[in-house]
Amino acid sequence: MRVRLYLLTFLMLSLAATAQTGPDDRVVHLMQELTDAPSPSGDEGPVRAILMREFSAVGASVSTDGMGNVIALVPGPANAPRVMVDAHMDEVGLVVRSITSEGFVKFLPMSINWFDQPLVDQRWQIMTAKGPVTAVSGFIDKHAHTAEDNARVVPSNELFLDVGARNNEDAQAMGIAPGNFVAPWSPFTRLGTNRFAAKAWDDRVGCILMLEALRRMQERGIKPPNSLYFVGSVQEELGMRGAQNAVEAVKPDVGIALEVGIATDYPLGRKEFSQEELGAGPAIFAYDGSMIPNHKLSDLFQKLAADSKIPLQISVVAQYGSDASSIQKYSTGRPAINFAVPTRYTHLHTGVIDWADLDHAIDLLVAVLAHLDSGTVAGLTKFH
Repeated sequence: MRVRLYLLTFLMLSLAATAQTGPDDRVVHLMQELTDAPSPSGDEGPVRAILMREFSAVGASVSTDGMGNVIALVPGPANAPRVMVDAHMDEVGLVVRSITSEGFVKFLPMSINWFDQPLVDQRWQIMTAKGPVTAVSGFIDKHAHTAEDNARVVPSNELFLDVGARNNEDAQAMGIAPGNFVAPWSPFTRLGTNRFAAKAWDDRVGCILMLEALRRMQERGIKPPNSLYFVGSVQEELGMRGAQNAVEAVKPDVGIALEVGIATDYPLGRKEFSQEELGAGPAIFAYDGSMIPNHKLSDLFQKLAADSKIPLQISVVAQYGSDASSIQKYSTGRPAINFAVPTRYTHLHTGVIDWADLDHAIDLLVAVLAHLDSGTVAGLTKFH
């Protein structure tokens, strides 16, 4: 009896230890480097440099197109299907409109999905030719509020950035000018055991997912039966602009967009709008505002997840769009899907992910890519 109790205790402790296993230092450093990098839409250079370095390090052939998309090719057998795996490099940001005579910076949000309320009292980085300039989005001091101020959400056109300048000339001397792009500033932080808080998980988590999937395939000696095109796309937050160009270069037979899922497992999370939870596995979208995925490709994700005992969530979100829609609409139409890592508080200054979800997403993506041979890809578009 004691032996059985000991074995049961040992097994439970082993399972607990396994559940708490987190990313190694290399992956943590990569997550921090990618999320801390300021790369608002239209100024994705810092993230582009990281992706080009990482893809080159594992032997992929790396190029860029006319919009600045990164395209990393891992060639497969002759006449192999072309699989496009996409994650966008940009994050929601602002653009400088003008500088007041007092040296305050007025701005325009660069996404239709910015939420005005949390823009107040945050820190930012203005990307100038002289380097990044730190700024604070100021507002009326609480001690000077009126009753009307307390009762309303302040629209973004009333807000401003304080860079510490004393006048317009002082701000210009810092390198600030209309057209400068602005990124949130929210340093990468570990929360609890294996959850991580940072800005720009949308979509740096997708960038990490595709980099680590390629690395795991190589570490496990998996040679996919296809030619893999890993794309870091630009300007997704402005209407999937970069992916629309990247598909012309890649000419994919099938596409997978890697994105953030919309986790709502918190107070006021509004589960009727999205059903994802942190720690419950990655997610595939059955529907979003920009596309309906290929059903056979969706079935493949679900089958391989079940075979590998990987938890998988199904998401239905109306107010959402992804680069998968650009892949789907290429030429006469291509099978495509949106594959996501659940994330709390997207399009805000700081989001939160769970490593277990990302880890499972990497393994499932590896399994899917290893199964997309010529016959499987051809079967995705047989509807009769």
